[in-house]
This record gives sequence, structure tokens and C-alpha cells, in this order.
Amino acid sequence: MKSTFLILLLALSSHCTQAAELELDVQGLSAGTGQLLVAVFGADGWLRRPIAASRQDASTQQAGALRILLKSVPEGMVGVSVIHDLNGNGRLDMNAMGMPQEPTAFSNNAVGQFGPPRFEQAAFELKGEGARLTIKLN
Repeated sequence: MKSTFLILLLALSSHCTQAAELELDVQGLSAGTGQLLVAVFGADGWLRRPIAASRQDASTQQAGALRILLKSVPEGMVGVSVIHDLNGNGRLDMNAMGMPQEPTAFSNNAVGQFGPPRFEQAAFELKGEGARLTIKLN
């Protein structure tokens, strides 16, 4: 009986979580070096636990822009963070005051005051048909 319930629960949960494609046009790349770090977050893990991520070589850019396609991103309210990791060390470099030293951007071109934007500022609904966003690095 327990195993039947578990199988039913797993079958139902696989239908509840749908995935979509997210296409990002990242603009404002100033140097053909380093890499772009892209992360998609839900409300619960905003800027801590991504639900999808991608690393893209920034030297392949053309005319200061780069297109990135993320597949199988869970549907729902999500927010996107983009970092142009200029030195390729895999993280956002900060100065002594905690200010970013590398270009960053968020979905909805959200900006925060004295830190990153809140999830609500960057959030948008990702549906089954997917979405295409343009994000400009600051």
C-alpha cells in the first residue's frame, strides 16, 4: 500500500512541474573576455539557490550582445541574475564596501538600493510557451 501511494505521488509530481525555455538577449557587454554567469531563481531561493543556471563564454559575443538559451526551466514566478565575470574566476568580485566590480543585471532591468533588487522587482511569470527577455548589463 505504501509503495502504491509513493508511485502515485511521484507520477502526480512529475505532471505538476512543467518546464519551459528561456531565451535571454544580454546587452552591454563591454569586453570580449571572461564569461557570463546566468542564474534563474524562484522566490524562496532568490540569489542563493538557482533553479537553472548557465555559463557562457563571453568571447563569442557580437556587437556587445550575446544570446543565451536555457532549456527545462521550471514554470512559475522566476527572476534572472546575470554576471559578466570579466576575469573568469566563477564569481562576482566585490570591493571592500561590498559593491560589484563586474557588470551585473537582473530581469526586468531591476536595480536595488544599497544592494541587489528584491525578488518582486525582478520577477516575471515563465509559462510553458517560454519567454524571451532582453537584459542590459550595468
